[in-house]
Amino acid sequence: MKYEVDGWNNFCRVFEVPNEFKKGFCFGGGIPTNFQMVDWFNPVADVHMSACPKEVWLKEVGEIETKEVTLNALIEILDPFIKKKPYRKPDHDYLVMCNFGAVFIVEKAKEYR
Repeated sequence: MKYEVDGWNNFCRVFEVPNEFKKGFCFGGGIPTNFQMVDWFNPVADVHMSACPKEVWLKEVGEIETKEVTLNALIEILDPFIKKKPYRKPDHDYLVMCNFGAVFIVEKAKEYR
């Protein structure tokens, strides 16, 4: 899958996934579940950040430069990066959600599978 990244959507959040979930059906509005947000950053290098709204940029500057990134390329860079972070617990998975639409899991260490 390919994504178009620009200075307005180049952002991601990393959530620690709970190891256990409550049992039962999700009828009646769902089951509250805590995913701890542990990090956020700009995941794609060489994308210039803007200090104005997109509409202002289009009107005053013109065309918006984008960078195309594939999900596989993103995972190849971010998986080892996140695995080296001090917050990482080897017995947890981490959910990465990017504002440009990419979503993936950094899996727990093999010895905990």
